[in-house]
Amino acid sequence: MEVLIGLVALLFATVTMVAIGDRTGLPWPPLLAVLAGVAMLFPSIPENQIPAELMLPIFIPPLLWALARRTSWASIRRNWRIVVQLSVLLVIITAFAVGLSAYLLVPTLSFAGAVVIGAAISPPDPVAVDAVAEPAGVPRRLTSTLQTEGLFNDAASIVVFNLALSVLLRGEEIAWWAAIAAFFYAATSAVVIGFLLGRGAAWLNNRLDSAVAGNALTWVIPFATFIIAEEVHSSGVIAIVVAAIEFNSRNGAGAEDRLSGSAFWEVVELLFTGVAFGLIGLSVRTAMDEVGARIWHAVWIGVVLSFVAIVVRAIWLYMMYLRNRRKGRRTGAPLRLQEVLLLTWGGMRGLVTLALVLSIPPTAGFGLYSELPVIALVVLVVTMVIPGLLLPWLMKVLNLEQGPDAFGDQARARLEARARFAAGEVLERYIHDIPVEQLEALRRRFEEDIHVDVDESDHGAAQDRKKRIAQKAEQMNRVRLEALYASQAELLRARRERDVDPVILDEVLYDVDSQILATEKRLAK
Repeated sequence: MEVLIGLVALLFATVTMVAIGDRTGLPWPPLLAVLAGVAMLFPSIPENQIPAELMLPIFIPPLLWALARRTSWASIRRNWRIVVQLSVLLVIITAFAVGLSAYLLVPTLSFAGAVVIGAAISPPDPVAVDAVAEPAGVPRRLTSTLQTEGLFNDAASIVVFNLALSVLLRGEEIAWWAAIAAFFYAATSAVVIGFLLGRGAAWLNNRLDSAVAGNALTWVIPFATFIIAEEVHSSGVIAIVVAAIEFNSRNGAGAEDRLSGSAFWEVVELLFTGVAFGLIGLSVRTAMDEVGARIWHAVWIGVVLSFVAIVVRAIWLYMMYLRNRRKGRRTGAPLRLQEVLLLTWGGMRGLVTLALVLSIPPTAGFGLYSELPVIALVVLVVTMVIPGLLLPWLMKVLNLEQGPDAFGDQARARLEARARFAAGEVLERYIHDIPVEQLEALRRRFEEDIHVDVDESDHGAAQDRKKRIAQKAEQMNRVRLEALYASQAELLRARRERDVDPVILDEVLYDVDSQILATEKRLAK
């Protein structure tokens, strides 16, 4: 019962922190982590810990699916440099840089054990970045870079983590070619698994008549994908991302299904993110109890390793900025020094780091074991909690609005123009059946037309007039619906285009879907 009470308390705290964050302008996930951490300092509050080996299987599948469903294959092709440079190379370099620092700080630590710590600390958490960056008003182009990075970087870190852990536990020596082969196997097999499950799920979903069943299917698929991939020693992270993108690209859902699915996953993402950040705070008491008198030594190590990870990220992003400037690029990031600072600030560690550190078994055999939870929590505070709470202030200091289409307004306007043009082509076909002025004022005048007052004294005339109004309303609605379908089809085609941001497109598509659903309901009456 205590576990259930703790879970309900976290869910309630999530909703409360969201409301407080909206009022204060502060990102709510760090607020929740701080609240849970402070609460756990009181001995009267019972501990509710999820086993470390279950943290990733429980939280990563739904949260990664919720993030990956917002992207597309075209967006991945456009941002392939980000995937290679940030999600793979930077993660591996950070893992070894942090590992080397830990090796030099702790003489009793083996190099394999140090790399284990470095791999756990190396990946910025996509959940943390997405939950903190967007509410703080980070420009869309930079948020897209952070989200794309976060979709794949866990895979690289987990592969390095598992290889180093096997060396530590079994004393095996792994050649560099074997490590590369293991990475490519994990990645390629995950792509195949994700592709097959995503396409199969889309095929099944397209044959379901129930939106509820469709949403339930999308809930099951992420977990199934993760379990299958992990069972064959593949990358469950990559498999989920690929499955989500393939499912979305093949999903033939209508407006109602798409709207209900979007609402469903927004709720799932909110609550799971809240519980995940709450668990970070709930780890405080256990970590402090385990480390005992060596707490300040663990804090010192955590601060140093955090500083190393931040410096490595800053240097790497600065090198990317110099290359982008030399190439004269106007898309992607970073394009300015301010963006280097913000993207460095956005390298927030979160649930993945904590879960990997806590999953290290006691038999690992290095003296730093009892201090690991505190080190992980310090890294989270330095790289996620503090930057998250200060991010709104940083956004006011930096002049990020001057970048090319910083908030996607131009991209949104182009998509809206395409949708209007597609609808206009449909309306042109009815120019001889419906007066031009009615076609041009179709949306504005429709509600006025169906709310015309009639004189009930002449019952026959009133009935005749009502009938004519109803016929006119039906005709107007059918024309409007056909135009909206044309707009919808144009936007769905645009989602496959390389230069289209799928998040901005989905915002425009949401408005069109809402109008379609409302018009269909009017016709059904």
